Amino acid sequence: MFEVRRLRLLRELSVHGTIAAAARVCALTPSAVSQQLALLEREARTPLFIRDGRRLRLTKAARILVEHTERILTELEQAQAAVAALARSISGTMRLAAFPSAAGNIAASAIAACQAAHPDLRILLEENEPDASLTDLRAQRIDAALVYEYNLLPRLAEPGIELSPLLQEPLLLAVPPHRTGDGPGSLAEYHDDRWIAPHSDTALRTVLERACHAAGFTPRLDYTSDDFTVIMALVRAGLGVSLIPHSVVEPLATEVRLHPVSDFPLTRTVSVAVRTGSGTDPAIEALVAALRRAAGPGANPYHVVSI
Repeated sequence: MFEVRRLRLLRELSVHGTIAAAARVCALTPSAVSQQLALLEREARTPLFIRDGRRLRLTKAARILVEHTERILTELEQAQAAVAALARSISGTMRLAAFPSAAGNIAASAIAACQAAHPDLRILLEENEPDASLTDLRAQRIDAALVYEYNLLPRLAEPGIELSPLLQEPLLLAVPPHRTGDGPGSLAEYHDDRWIAPHSDTALRTVLERACHAAGFTPRLDYTSDDFTVIMALVRAGLGVSLIPHSVVEPLATEVRLHPVSDFPLTRTVSVAVRTGSGTDPAIEALVAALRRAAGPGANPYHVVSI
């Protein structure tokens, strides 16, 4: 009989490719992961790995086990949710991760509303970027996550994760206040300008570079920052232009000119992520419903923001 803990390690190895990466995700030492996977291989009575440099390639037997592991983990989540549904009230502790702008714009009001409706439910919030949040979600360190993806850089399907879109918003061209013109703006008009890009949000930075390349030029990235307030201040000071998600700039008091991009649609989709099978847990259902209401009018599961 296979141990679920070892099967989970095999699944993480299939996702991340190396013992060291799987160990980081599971908060174990590489030697501990190696020992557990060796025991799993012994239990399977057939080779599961082929060493390819620093990576381990999975054999056909290992890939079969990974496929079954996904179903097993989903059924365990469903079983836990079914047991939780027997309780008379929604209680316990839920752990939510959110990227910084969503933590303030969506998560804060959702948590307040959810805890007001369910006083016995405690919701913990931590800020994290989507990639790290999805890793923590698979590792069961959190229960739900607010994540995003851009239409020029769609996120690949994550094993064991379900995404429910909450809203879709445009990326706006942010230009200094002295620049003339209203309405949509073409990226090509700013090919000689200096550009301001996020530092840690490599996805948005990649989208900015791809969009400019599609418009016929390579952007000159003179400034980077993880703080959108700083980015907007740099734009306001006339030091460059930038692409900013609508929900980020909306609460900022600024004289910066904001234009939709006329070249082609540039959007960001914000979703709530949960482990596959866990969505029927009453506490998770309550939290997701509150996040939907906070993200857009009513309970619209996919609110489209326009400008």
